[in-house]
Amino acid sequence: MQKQGWLQDPKTKNTKRFHRDEKSWLRYPKVFIDSGRPLPNEHTLLKSRSYVALHEAEEEWMKLQQEGWRKVSPQWGSDVDV
Repeated sequence: MQKQGWLQDPKTKNTKRFHRDEKSWLRYPKVFIDSGRPLPNEHTLLKSRSYVALHEAEEEWMKLQQEGWRKVSPQWGSDVDV
């Protein structure tokens, strides 16, 4: 798994950021899944964060893609191109 990945629902613009927990990665890989919605000219509305095992994150990623979610560039945080 890369360090992070982003998926967005093209209909609602709801977005999920999947990023690994570096502290647990070597012994028991865990992933944070942040859910939010970027708002034009405003701060992102962050709705929730989950903390799951790597296999659960992979299952969620695949499920969302099957439902039509698309990979996108970072939508919030320091990785966003301004």
